Amino acid sequence: MQKRNADKLQNAMKSLEDALSYSRSGEFQGLGIEFKSVLISAVVQNFGLTFAVCRQMIERQLADRLGGNTAGGLSTDSLFRTAAKEGLISNLNHWLEYMDCEHLTPSGSIALRTFEKAAAFLEDAGELLRTCNRREQHERRRAA
Repeated sequence: MQKRNADKLQNAMKSLEDALSYSRSGEFQGLGIEFKSVLISAVVQNFGLTFAVCRQMIERQLADRLGGNTAGGLSTDSLFRTAAKEGLISNLNHWLEYMDCEHLTPSGSIALRTFEKAAAFLEDAGELLRTCNRREQHERRRAA
């Protein structure tokens, strides 16, 4: 994993975390429905961005481990199953749920579903980042 990839994921996660943080504040509860809707949309959009970066990171990790463009030809479902088998992600069911959220149109109750899963997703994305960083450090030590 290159530093740029890790930075990209950290930036996406920070943006999602910022939106979630405000939504947990007391100020959020006092907002009118229009402003809550805008904030929920921001969380959903940041969820989608972070999910896409996680998917790219998983593809790169699997390509490094399995060789070539192997991961690029996998469906998202198969990609996450392979990532779980390779130890990149620990809870496959979570990632399959996130995949469903990512593909939904962000409106009404569907957006709320994604919004409600965003905090757990942020934790799992952080775990992915830590796992990839540990593996890269291990590979560097082995190569030295």
